[in-house]
Amino acid sequence: MIRKFLDRLDWHPAHGTLVAGVMVILGFVLSEINWGFLSLAALGTFGPGILREIGILNDQDEFQRRAARRAGYHAFLTAGLFTFLMVSYLRSGERNVGEPEVMVSLILAVLWFTWFLSSLLSYWGPQKTVTRVLNAFGTVWLIFNIAGNLNDLIAMIMQSLLAVPFFLLAYIAQKWPRIAGLLLVISSCFFIYMFDLYRVFGPNPLEKGRGMVIVLFIGPLLTSGIILLRNKMQEVEA
Repeated sequence: MIRKFLDRLDWHPAHGTLVAGVMVILGFVLSEINWGFLSLAALGTFGPGILREIGILNDQDEFQRRAARRAGYHAFLTAGLFTFLMVSYLRSGERNVGEPEVMVSLILAVLWFTWFLSSLLSYWGPQKTVTRVLNAFGTVWLIFNIAGNLNDLIAMIMQSLLAVPFFLLAYIAQKWPRIAGLLLVISSCFFIYMFDLYRVFGPNPLEKGRGMVIVLFIGPLLTSGIILLRNKMQEVEA
């Protein structure tokens, strides 16, 4: 059943990747019960790659191996640069970062998001990747806000509306990619201003979960917009 669904998406991941994906989802879902279950997500994310590198797991062809290593390198560059910049910023003045695990979680989010996006770009190309990433993040954001506000109907409705830009722009990206790219960049700038996310450069950079909102909400919008605009520019030059 899962294979048929993935075939419709024109995605053919290795068996190890499918098992790892289930582990990641279970890890995040069960972490609501106990954070110890997050170790499942860690094993699902990094376990297959480690097993492949030491020769125990051989379930990828040459194209998949190149794509995986390219995605890993992109994640290393992005998360490494982000970590150095954050350390530099936090130590250059009086900053209040709150609990240390917030910073660690933010670095992991940057690492994972970069790897995930780069992997999908290798399989689907710019336009199809942007459309599906926006739909996926819109769905995840919707489920996350519904599950997190079961006792507050008003908050559930208001926060769930944040998923609308993902679905709307995913539709536009299918029809008019250049317009969608521009709208995605403009929308990102608007939301940064609207939600006071620019205050991440203030004395309390991670207050109110600003860092996570930027990575998991603004990140898909802004990155998708840049990908679409860059892709159209390359087509014109060609």
